[in-house]
Amino acid sequence: MSETVCPHCQSKKFGSAKVPKGVVTVMPCPECSELVVRFRNRAIALNKEVLYNGTKDERKMHLADVIAEFMEEGIFDIEMLQSPQFGRGEAIDNLEEVIEAKDASESKDSVPISDDELQRFIEFDLDKLDNVDYFRKNLE
Repeated sequence: MSETVCPHCQSKKFGSAKVPKGVVTVMPCPECSELVVRFRNRAIALNKEVLYNGTKDERKMHLADVIAEFMEEGIFDIEMLQSPQFGRGEAIDNLEEVIEAKDASESKDSVPISDDELQRFIEFDLDKLDNVDYFRKNLE
């Protein structure tokens, strides 16, 4: 499996966050904090100066150049984006919820929480979530 490399600083510290196939992310590099566009295992540099201070046309051109770079490398598949799963489904409001739901459904060992466990949590633990001493006592 290839690693994502920051085009700004050459760092490989992007981790292995599971992102649904076909999702493009814009994120700062964890090492140098410069912005990158990430698609699959490829990252392309974004120019903060253009994005923050450029004209509308300069920003559009910069983003178009990034998309064109993905397309030239054959990474960005237009036919895939035109498939029924893209554009006809419900909008994704929170990517983290999608990733967590997928991770939970893939686990063969996990069992859903029972109604009794949920009720116990609500009655005894919910109000203690912000209590550091409680967590140290019960989790260490």
